[in-house]
Amino acid sequence: MAKSNKMNWITPMEPITTKTMISDPGWTHQIKWDGIRGLTYFDSSSSNGESLRIFTKRGRERTGFYPELDQLKNLIQARNAVLDGELVVLGDDSKPTFQLSLVRDRLKSMEKLPYYTRTYPVIYVIFDILFLDDKSLTQLSLKQRREILCKQLESRISSNIIITDDFSDGLGLFELMKKKNWEGIVSKRLDSPYLPGKNHKAWYKYKTMKKILAAICGIQLKDDFPKSLILGVNQEGKWTYIGKASLGLTQEDLKILKDYSKIKNNDNCPFPEAIKQYGRELAGPIIWLEPEITCWVSFLEWTNDAVLRHPKILGFTNHKVEEAVGREWPLDE
Repeated sequence: MAKSNKMNWITPMEPITTKTMISDPGWTHQIKWDGIRGLTYFDSSSSNGESLRIFTKRGRERTGFYPELDQLKNLIQARNAVLDGELVVLGDDSKPTFQLSLVRDRLKSMEKLPYYTRTYPVIYVIFDILFLDDKSLTQLSLKQRREILCKQLESRISSNIIITDDFSDGLGLFELMKKKNWEGIVSKRLDSPYLPGKNHKAWYKYKTMKKILAAICGIQLKDDFPKSLILGVNQEGKWTYIGKASLGLTQEDLKILKDYSKIKNNDNCPFPEAIKQYGRELAGPIIWLEPEITCWVSFLEWTNDAVLRHPKILGFTNHKVEEAVGREWPLDE
């Protein structure tokens, strides 16, 4: 929790998933950047020497791990401010990539920071301002907050600190995001205040369905029969858990997997750290496998815990497990 003598922690406002596109002049539409939510607290009079502090949506402090944002200290022309935005790492195709953003955010050692800033440079996409010069802005309308944000920063933004654009044509923007294979869009009511969590009817997100190549790292059992596939991708030479799926599997698939597991039982979990983090989800009997089989998995989005939301097995592939690196593809490709 961020807290000083002037600023208290502000619970981030979150968009609600919907399938109904809003077309109303009282709304604005923005790109849904596929990264890590990042709130920055700037206080020029901070007594502890940290004039800029960085926090994730859940209040986990990441100050010092994103030196790309240090220039905000010079860009903000105010005594103090709170900005809301997204910490984004771009892939080789200049596409925002959640998995790369996650790799960067999971960094725990400051000694490795120079390597990560070179390999996974972050851009900070700002979309809201919540506090300025000792005054809370959360009760102002989004339209007013956006005007204040642009007046405060627009003329001083840089290549890795930007303000997201507003669009009047939500459907057109969504179709463009589908074409580019980006995450989707967020529609926001222009007269809405900034409200905590999802206790509102003012921010909605529309997501494009995607697919990912995953490796089968284990099989979860129920009554001694396969129930779900444990899925993973290989990043930084290490297997990472991305969720489990059963939807899309046929009875024949399950029978084959049961026979396969008797031969290929590995006894070792490819991602032991996941057992601690996802203990309840990975409870029960599981047959761990050496990652050898790949499959295409469709999904809606990544959860806050970095696992696939609404995954569905589309089919097994001949791709090598070395290709299961976390890259996302359009569902219809």
